Amino acid sequence: MGFFSWDCKGCDKSIKAPYGIPKQMAWQNECVATNGENTIKGKYDGYGRVGGVDLSENGDSYAFCHKRCWNKPGDFIFDQPSQQSNDQGFFYGEED
Repeated sequence: MGFFSWDCKGCDKSIKAPYGIPKQMAWQNECVATNGENTIKGKYDGYGRVGGVDLSENGDSYAFCHKRCWNKPGDFIFDQPSQQSNDQGFFYGEED
């Protein structure tokens, strides 16, 4: 399986894989994932793992948010899962 990712519920940009990420975008690799019951925080590896927790099988039931967009736990309420990212968390352009 190749790279894949989800869009941030805060800014709609993808949760970025750490490989070759430009320094100014490194903050987009740190994220929070929640399904309303479980909350996982950490760096995204590009293959479905956040903070070492494998979400590749059930990630589509989680909402993802960049840590910077999260602010504090009460600001982000799970309402629906995040969308899969078109850029797979790896391919990006100048607009990012």
